[in-house]
Amino acid sequence: MNSLRRSLRGESWYLLFLLPAVLLFLLAVVIPLATGLRYSFSNWDGVSPKIHYIGWDNYVKAFRDSDLWRALWNTFKYALILTLLVNVLSMALALLLDNYLKFRNVFRTIFFLPSVISIVLSGFVWGYNYSQGFPQLFSRFGIDMTSPLGNPDYAMMGLIIVALWQGVGSPMIIYIAGLQGIPGELVESAKIDGAGTWKAFRHITFPLLAPAVTINLLLVLTGALKVFDLVYVTTKGGPAFATDVMSTYIYRTSFDNFKAGYGMTLSVIFFLVLVVVTVVQVGIFRRREVDMG
Repeated sequence: MNSLRRSLRGESWYLLFLLPAVLLFLLAVVIPLATGLRYSFSNWDGVSPKIHYIGWDNYVKAFRDSDLWRALWNTFKYALILTLLVNVLSMALALLLDNYLKFRNVFRTIFFLPSVISIVLSGFVWGYNYSQGFPQLFSRFGIDMTSPLGNPDYAMMGLIIVALWQGVGSPMIIYIAGLQGIPGELVESAKIDGAGTWKAFRHITFPLLAPAVTINLLLVLTGALKVFDLVYVTTKGGPAFATDVMSTYIYRTSFDNFKAGYGMTLSVIFFLVLVVVTVVQVGIFRRREVDMG
C-alpha cells in the first residue's frame, strides 16, 4: 500500500497536463450550462442587472407554446431529410470514386471542396443563385423560375439542397476510408461464388461499413439539428416561419424579443432533446453493428 501511494505521488505531476483541458471544459461548458440553467428559472430580459426568479413558469409556458412545437417539427424535418440524403449520396459517391471512375482523386477533391467553404458564404452564394442566377439561366430556356426561399412550400427543401451540396464531402471521405479497409478478397470471393454487385454490397460491403455509417449518421444528424447560420443568413426562419428551427427561434426570443430567461428555458429543453436523440441513436446503431457483424 505504501509503495502504491509513493507511486501515485511520484506520477501525480502528470495531472498538470490535464489541467488546461479541464479548466477549458469548465469555463466553456460547465459554468455556462449551470448559469443558463439558473437563468431559465427567471424572466430576465438579457439587459437588466436584476434577475427575478419565477420558478417553473417558463417551462410550463414552453410546453404550451405552439411556436416551440412548430420550430421542433421544422428542425427534425430538416435534420432527418438531410441526414438521409447526405448519407445516401455520400455513400454512392464513395462507391463510385473508390472503384470505377478514372481521375477519381480529382473528383474526390471536387466533391470535397464545398465542405471547406464557410456556411455563411455558402448561404449568400446560394441565396444569389436562387434569386438571380437560376432564374436567369432557366429563362433562356423559356422556363419561369422564382426563388424557393421565398415560397413557404419549398423554402425548407431549398435549404436542404444547399446543406446537401456543402455537407456531402466529409461523409464521403469517411465512407471511402471505410471501403479501403475492407479486404478485396472478400468481395472477389463473393463474386466468384456467383454473387452480383448488389448482393456483394448488401451482404459484405455494407455490413463492414457499419462503423462508418454509425459515425456519419451521428455527425450529420446532430449537426443538422443544431443548424443556425445557414437558416439565419438565407431566410431568418421565413417565409411565414416555414424554416424557423429551434436555434433561430431561441435567438429571436432571446435577443429580438428580449426574453433571455425564456430563451434559456428553450435552450435547456433543446439541449435535453439533443442528449436523448444522441443516446438513442448511438444505442440503436451500435446494436445494428453487432447484428451485422
